[in-house]
Amino acid sequence: MKLTIISGSQRPKSQSLNVAHYLKKVGNANYEHINIMDLCELNLPFWNEGVWNGTDEWQPWRQVAEQLVNSDAFIFITPEWHGMATPILKNFLLLTTANELAHKPALLVSVSASVNGVYPISELRMTASKNNHVCLLPDHLIFRNIGSILSDDHNCMDEAIHHRTTYTMELLASYAHALKPIHKAMAEKGQPFVYGM
Repeated sequence: MKLTIISGSQRPKSQSLNVAHYLKKVGNANYEHINIMDLCELNLPFWNEGVWNGTDEWQPWRQVAEQLVNSDAFIFITPEWHGMATPILKNFLLLTTANELAHKPALLVSVSASVNGVYPISELRMTASKNNHVCLLPDHLIFRNIGSILSDDHNCMDEAIHHRTTYTMELLASYAHALKPIHKAMAEKGQPFVYGM
């Protein structure tokens, strides 16, 4: 089983990346291979029609897409900025297609410096899966007051949050096992219908 964790902060060494490393630690119990993609470090271009034509600026994306194709599950992490998901994560989701994500499970995670964090989850639930057909888990995680619950070495100091995270990571793995044959059977058949109704 392969898991890809996408850290959607535009800041280097962000708390979102800290959460990604923590989730990787927890996920080691359920996955043979876990890859963290730091969108800040990848610095992908903003979407344009060149992505369809394979222009040179999109060579880095083709490498990313290949990693996504080989992944069984995903975690999308975003900080809450002005009550929204980050532009860099939204851009990433614009670039993804059914070829990479269709009928594979994804966990939504938001990160807040205070007691907020729910608005990016709502935003992503509304738009993140429209054309790529990723299956968003009904559960999500919100890391509130992030400065006081995760240490610099990626350990959770809140027992309740850690227990909830452990459960949710196991849930994601269960969905990945269950959906694997559906992705295999339906991803190609669904190509004529990727834009919905």
